[in-house]
Amino acid sequence: MKIALFYGTCTGKTEAVAEQIKEELGEAFFTAFEDVSQIEPKDLEKYDVIIAGIPTWDVGELQYDWQDIFDKLDEVDLSGKKVLMFGTGDQAGYPDTYQDAIGIVYDKFVARGAVGGLGFTDATTHEFEESKGCITKDGKKLFVGLALDEDCQPELTEQRVKDWCAQIKAELGV
Repeated sequence: MKIALFYGTCTGKTEAVAEQIKEELGEAFFTAFEDVSQIEPKDLEKYDVIIAGIPTWDVGELQYDWQDIFDKLDEVDLSGKKVLMFGTGDQAGYPDTYQDAIGIVYDKFVARGAVGGLGFTDATTHEFEESKGCITKDGKKLFVGLALDEDCQPELTEQRVKDWCAQIKAELGV
């Protein structure tokens, strides 16, 4: 199984989380591990599993490098590719758009044929008003991936990453 992790970062926070995930899963877990600014959208077609690290930037926007990829995703066939998301955001500063970016990219990946539903996490341990990255499934409020807040809850990141990595390994059967 070819697994890639691509992250975008402006402040370094999402890159730091990506490194934590790589350390937790082991370098051999990944076929590719890169800043998304170093790839072309068509490169996504090479992998069976895509793990995307996406910070929510400004007020509910995509980080610049992810925006560049997003704008060209209609040219990409992601049929059958499994997709998992993790994102960083600030729930206190942006409670109406917290983790929007993971939802925006997740929806686009699924619309392009990717298989979703993996790596979802509990949203009730975060305090926010609205999020495009949040769904309700079986009566539970969930993020469509791992949601992290390095501004308000940095002390929770390490355990959340450990738990998420164990969860996705089980979901992927590896």
